[in-house]
Amino acid sequence: MTNAPRPIHKLAEALENGWAAYRARGEFDVFVEFVVLLNGLAEQLHKRHLPGLVRHCQELENTALTLFAEPGMHPVPLDQALSIERKLAVILDGLRQQDAPPSQGGRRCDARQGTPPKVRGQRRLLMISQAGSEPARALAERLEFFGFQTEQAAWNTLFSPEDEAPLAAVFIPDVEGRAYPPDAIKAIVKLRSVFPGTYIYCLGVPLNLQSIILLQRAGADTCLAAGRSSCDLISHVLDLIGRNEQDAYRVLIVEDSATATAHVRRALEQHTIDSHAINDPRQLLEAAAQYRPDVILMDMYMPFCTGVEATSALRQVPEYRALPVIYLSSETDIAQQVEALRLGGDQFLTKPANPIILASVVKTKIERYREMLYTSQHDSLTGLLNHLASKTQVERMALDAPGTELLAVAMLDIDRFKSINDTYGHPVGDQVIRSLGWLLRGRLRSSDLIGRYGGEEFIVALPGVTAEQAFRVLDQVRDDFSRLPHAHAAGVLTATFSCGVAVWGAHDTGASLIAAADDALLEAKRSGRNRVMVSGQVARELLSAPADAVA
Repeated sequence: MTNAPRPIHKLAEALENGWAAYRARGEFDVFVEFVVLLNGLAEQLHKRHLPGLVRHCQELENTALTLFAEPGMHPVPLDQALSIERKLAVILDGLRQQDAPPSQGGRRCDARQGTPPKVRGQRRLLMISQAGSEPARALAERLEFFGFQTEQAAWNTLFSPEDEAPLAAVFIPDVEGRAYPPDAIKAIVKLRSVFPGTYIYCLGVPLNLQSIILLQRAGADTCLAAGRSSCDLISHVLDLIGRNEQDAYRVLIVEDSATATAHVRRALEQHTIDSHAINDPRQLLEAAAQYRPDVILMDMYMPFCTGVEATSALRQVPEYRALPVIYLSSETDIAQQVEALRLGGDQFLTKPANPIILASVVKTKIERYREMLYTSQHDSLTGLLNHLASKTQVERMALDAPGTELLAVAMLDIDRFKSINDTYGHPVGDQVIRSLGWLLRGRLRSSDLIGRYGGEEFIVALPGVTAEQAFRVLDQVRDDFSRLPHAHAAGVLTATFSCGVAVWGAHDTGASLIAAADDALLEAKRSGRNRVMVSGQVARELLSAPADAVA
């Protein structure tokens, strides 16, 4: 069953229908369904980074949970029902503001055209400062380099719920390191009420607990200390977009009871968690390889073997040693439960599991598992895929590509990087590396692979593009990077990179694509640096083509 995250308006519709059904029938079971929907909605909003709406959902959920204990309390009294409806109306209004299609990712350059598409609200940033603020102007200029659209606004600007909600609002004080004045606090409160789904940053915040708590109470989501605002903000907003690119959570259910399976799958579906079920544990390894789950829900007692035996066998396969396994059983013997966990499980839930607890445990396990995988596969400086993960992904893309599939692989290397480190110091060198990583993330598509191959070298894989298209896109990135200023103690510097490109067809494995791109990179270096070179016959065809064909 495919269970991708639903659009925002569908979530609003399901929640509204769930409450209407309860008001019509007043039954406890229908109220439970409503609370489950609310809990699932809060999780979806958290994943999409809409913290204002998450807060409203959590407040309503806490109110609803006080009425959760006894079926005899239902239908709830009219005053409590009206209180829930008022809070629900705030959530629904906020959800309807988010009516744009889900983001296609932070890296949205159209490789076929070589130019970024029109920017919508999910890349629009609101810069709020005093009129004529030089720090705000400089920060906006830097953000626009990375593919964001910025709009300036004053502290006292009046916004309407009918206005398009920006991805984020950035409050920039006149003087960094001082407590925000009352007028600024009021402006944050007003903006949060108008745009509950917008992420709010406060820059230049003094490092004291009182200031941070006051800003959080007003509605700020992230407070960035003085002195680090520009770099941290760029990293934050790129990550903010990246959160919309996550795959749906995947759960493999190993359960021989059709009734128990239906119960579990329904609970997961309410939280937009994808699931796949098998009723024979002998299919476990094959199902895990094909479905690639984030967690396994394992029945303890099945006809062929126990859940503990199946888990023990699963752990013999290296790639599944850290995969979370949650046991489901009517077993109440604590000693048996402890023994089951000792032999390879991660959690034990007693059947029938409460749907909210079940979904919460599953989500927590998946988030920790994905965080562990992320840490092991990503470079700590840039947040891009590391060397091993990049090579593995390129190999997989090459294996998955049929004979007619288009795929280009590029190797990029910052020119004369040792000189930058020797002249300006390693912190400045690190910032140059980060800036190139940010630029690639901001200009390429979510389907493109971007990795830090090592040191100052990067790797990019662009599926579905020709050599000419890859050349056009990467040459534009090269030109933009050559004009991007990097600050240091005595002023600013600029840097360049060289790039080599190889395409599928002339090379038919990931390793050969990488090797050919690396050879083209060396040729770009020998030819004078700050240029993009395409490997082999394709390069000769490009060189012989009219200039406007690749411009």
